[in-house]
Amino acid sequence: MQFPYALLEAHSLTAIEEQAACILDEIGVELQGDPESLEAMEAVGARIEGERVRVDAEPLRALIGQAPDRFVWQGQSAAASVTVGGDHRPVLVPFYGPPNVRQADGRTRPGTLRDYRDLVRFCEASPALDSTGFQLCIAHEGQELVPYMELALAHLELSDKPMMGSVLSEEALRNVAAAAGVGSAADGCRLLHLINLTPPLVYQQNPLRCLRASARMGQASLVTSYMMMGATAPVTVAGALAQGLAEIMVGLALTQIYRPGAPVVGGLFATPFSMQFMGPVFGTPESHLAQIAGCQLVRRLGIPCRGDGLLTSSKINDAQAGYEGASALGASLAAGADLILHAAGWLEFGRTVGLDKLRADEALLRASLSQATAVPA
Repeated sequence: MQFPYALLEAHSLTAIEEQAACILDEIGVELQGDPESLEAMEAVGARIEGERVRVDAEPLRALIGQAPDRFVWQGQSAAASVTVGGDHRPVLVPFYGPPNVRQADGRTRPGTLRDYRDLVRFCEASPALDSTGFQLCIAHEGQELVPYMELALAHLELSDKPMMGSVLSEEALRNVAAAAGVGSAADGCRLLHLINLTPPLVYQQNPLRCLRASARMGQASLVTSYMMMGATAPVTVAGALAQGLAEIMVGLALTQIYRPGAPVVGGLFATPFSMQFMGPVFGTPESHLAQIAGCQLVRRLGIPCRGDGLLTSSKINDAQAGYEGASALGASLAAGADLILHAAGWLEFGRTVGLDKLRADEALLRASLSQATAVPA
């Protein structure tokens, strides 16, 4: 059960939405290297200059309104399937994308296929985690990367839970979808694809192609703006949210141009950028405010919203990791996020999955869910 906390009143949310509309109309968003995306936007009234798209916000809102406010993310069995959105508890998805694995003995090294398969098994066995995700670590065999299809087969062979799809390329997305038994939208939503744009105000070629392929197959897209305040976005929370809202509205609208009713999740993630070490800082009050208000803005679009889990800047599972992660997770739960990515295992600014932290985080998630469901409605 979710208990959304309304950080901002309606007039404040409206002011941010009006600023986002101004950004879309006056500055626009670049859609790089993909003429089909430009043609799709032009067909709904956008003004195209080179690769820059300027568009009125209201037509985008109308398009996004065609997306469902909830959808079933199918596992390999009906019992493993989950509903994203609505009055259900948040769907918890593990860490995504770290190149390194920190072992229980404290050694950190590049991940291997054996590590990857063990991580999938752990996620499958967890009562708290609802999905096995994808790209749980960047797996190597010697100096070579493990092919993405080997990773996909680990999910399909070792787990019944829903999985995410590959966004390495459009070809990889389609190959993993075929292996998962997805041929068309009639097969249901089996995969969720992480579509990250590039702030400020840019979609690169590969995410655009993956977004289109995912939508046309009726699979879910998690369209996220990952902003660093003071570097790739304004330093203020309100300014960053206005930019991020403008950015994700374009991607969300494109999914509905390609297939009306395609399932989507919107994500606004903003964290301060440190000028001391030139990197993002996780677990800060500013990022928590952005998380809660971001969910409010996405919810007003009528679609499920993303939250983030136990994030930390710490390199080890220490007290810093504990308080940073707990406060980040608390913000997502307070916001009523429908899907929480990076729910467990995150270390070192996202560069490492910690095996001991993964176990500790999973236990904390179980305890948090138990307490939440015990609170009377």
